[in-house]
Amino acid sequence: MRKVVDHKPGKLPFDRSADKGKAMPSPLPEVPLQESGIDRKFGSMMKFLPLAAILCSTLCGQIQGGEKRAWTSADGASSFPGELLEFSATEVKIKRSTDFRIFKMPVEKLSQEDQAHILGLVRERTLNASLKEGPYAPRITGKFEKATSTEGLNFQLFGDPKWDGTKRYPLLIWLHGAGQSGSDNEAQMGGATKAFGSEENQAARPCFILAPQCPSRDIGWKADVETNLMKVIGDLVDKLPVDGNRIYLTGSSMGGFGSWNIAANHPEVFAAVVPLCGGGDVKKADMLKQLPIWAFHGDQDDQVPVDKSRSMVKAIEDAGGSLVKYTELPGEGHLIAGGVYARSDLPVWLFEQKRAAP
Repeated sequence: MRKVVDHKPGKLPFDRSADKGKAMPSPLPEVPLQESGIDRKFGSMMKFLPLAAILCSTLCGQIQGGEKRAWTSADGASSFPGELLEFSATEVKIKRSTDFRIFKMPVEKLSQEDQAHILGLVRERTLNASLKEGPYAPRITGKFEKATSTEGLNFQLFGDPKWDGTKRYPLLIWLHGAGQSGSDNEAQMGGATKAFGSEENQAARPCFILAPQCPSRDIGWKADVETNLMKVIGDLVDKLPVDGNRIYLTGSSMGGFGSWNIAANHPEVFAAVVPLCGGGDVKKADMLKQLPIWAFHGDQDDQVPVDKSRSMVKAIEDAGGSLVKYTELPGEGHLIAGGVYARSDLPVWLFEQKRAAP
């Protein structure tokens, strides 16, 4: 039976001499995770990390037992090699490699790097169970479910409770056109939601699908609507088993404009963008030059001039971008979404794209 040494104020397992003559306390009991505590502790750590790291849900990968590493004290003055046996958001149990003694201590007594590592493990374990136990679990049913964000943005969300929670799945965001704006949380359910949410596509390429509804065509996918959408995306990545390196953005018409705009404002978030019959700000082309993009436009579009897409593609190429693709559909007008999303080559290309590591 191994000796478990509890942390005492002013005593740490970094100094072996401090442990001589100790009585053996009982082993560390399993500490049930409290979501509020995890959120509070993890949130305080994440403010020190860049946005790209927050959105990357592969912070620690699969959780492995018996992990061995060097552990450092909070003041950085000492360290010891040890094997991680148990962990929670507030406490760890570690077996020291030099004498195989087992210690439990508060996470806060470890270095910032070690704390971030432990909290990352806690987060991954929480995500592994999130399809059935997390805050979004009631809306993960295998069909689209309605929801409203804290800021009041309506959306529908698709996810499958039968998925393996230890795996990470892409997230596809669909931005509708102006005519589907409103507050019914239903009108937006067309375009990419049908094609990528089909049984056939989900069997071949399972993915979460987010379909927000813009409250007003006069606002579009910008200003507060854009801000609120990004908060929803961040919340989904933080609380569901989303692959943060495979977040895809697509939209048609007003949603095409929104795709260009949001991708240019947040290029570090998305792995690929598919804007249909839209346009963007050519002055932001430099922000898009390293992002895989496949744009579509009908050459007979009488609502959004085809030059809107042509000019964006040219501006990106002129800025040195080589990952942009453009398909101009001869004889096609504005309503191209049905045909584009039905293409067999689009999902193949899209789901091959992964965001470069920050």
